[in-house]
Amino acid sequence: MRQQTLLAGASIAAVLSLTAGSALAQTSQSTSGPWKGAPEYRWGDFTIKPRGRVFVDYVDQDVDRAVGIDFSASEDRFRTARIGVQGTWGERWSYVAEANFVDGESNWEDLLIEYAPNDNTAITLGNFKSLSLENLTSSRYTTFMERGAFADLIDAGRVMTLAVRTGGDNWSIAGGVHGDSVNDGAPGDGEEQRGLFVRAHFAPVVTDDTKIHLGVWARDRDRRDDTAFRYRVRNNTNFGARYTDAGSSPLGAGDGDTAIGLEAAGVWRNFSVQGEWATIDADLTGGGSAQANAYYVFASFFPTGEQRKYKPADGKFDRVSIRNPVTQGGIGAVELAVRYDAADLTEFAGVATAGEYSAVTLGATWYPWSHIRFMANYTDAKNEAQVAASDVDVQTLQVRAQFDF
Repeated sequence: MRQQTLLAGASIAAVLSLTAGSALAQTSQSTSGPWKGAPEYRWGDFTIKPRGRVFVDYVDQDVDRAVGIDFSASEDRFRTARIGVQGTWGERWSYVAEANFVDGESNWEDLLIEYAPNDNTAITLGNFKSLSLENLTSSRYTTFMERGAFADLIDAGRVMTLAVRTGGDNWSIAGGVHGDSVNDGAPGDGEEQRGLFVRAHFAPVVTDDTKIHLGVWARDRDRRDDTAFRYRVRNNTNFGARYTDAGSSPLGAGDGDTAIGLEAAGVWRNFSVQGEWATIDADLTGGGSAQANAYYVFASFFPTGEQRKYKPADGKFDRVSIRNPVTQGGIGAVELAVRYDAADLTEFAGVATAGEYSAVTLGATWYPWSHIRFMANYTDAKNEAQVAASDVDVQTLQVRAQFDF
């Protein structure tokens, strides 16, 4: 509880400093940079810009069990509500500090500082993500409302990281050391988890019409005195229970693991495809080992003519540029998409729910303006357990109103 209070206080302090800075900017006649969803203020070599996002969701879910009571559930909620700041100090230093406020709790999201000794190299320290094409693409720009079972299984969220990255116009390689999330509980006497990672990407084709992305990553981690690693997936939503789950018993929880992932994506005019595959070799707390695998593939099409914006130097996707936004009398952009997900946990022998997961998701998104979008996703998911009585089918309809700055 004390940590939550400190986080909330730090976030409020950031907002108050921004407000004071705004007033100072006006009185000192500081210049502001180009509008990018929010103003940017400058004092000499120091810049600061507010940032944030709000995702308001409605979720309706039907759960059909092989054995047991079928049921339906629904909820309207704030999926995400973030506020923060970002900026630079001179030509070589930059920073981001952003907190999330949902369900009466506050947590840090990106909280980092970066030093770039030259145009091709960066050293970053803080709480941030480092692996997977879909994972590194901001949720503001992902094609679907949720990243899906693949992201759940690889468990590559924001953790305290020291990373070094170098690259060029169409490639990069990064590596570093992982720790715990900055939001983990108060320090104890034990040692927090440790991990090593590396990710590389290459874009062999980058033209106005066509982009091709290839990537690979690897991670090795040890929980040390932390809670054992979990291997489980949701039904392409963070609402409801996980039905494909290796559990927390010694038969399914991990002391440490090694993961390898492959990335590929292609864009041709207003059509795109993307997919990833990963395998995880886990050393179990009860002795022995088990392997888990997951992949996804999706296709996206803009009937209004837009193109997914790929950043070849960073190896991730960015904000879509709207050809005819409603602010200029147009109809905005429309994106249609379909995705197939699969995960296999059957090597966790003796855990009834450690089976196979598969799902098909249909998505439609309307972008009236570049910083606003309305999304609808429908997912038909199947959780096939090692014991047939634990099989569960889940159908989920989700809609979202999204705004970011």
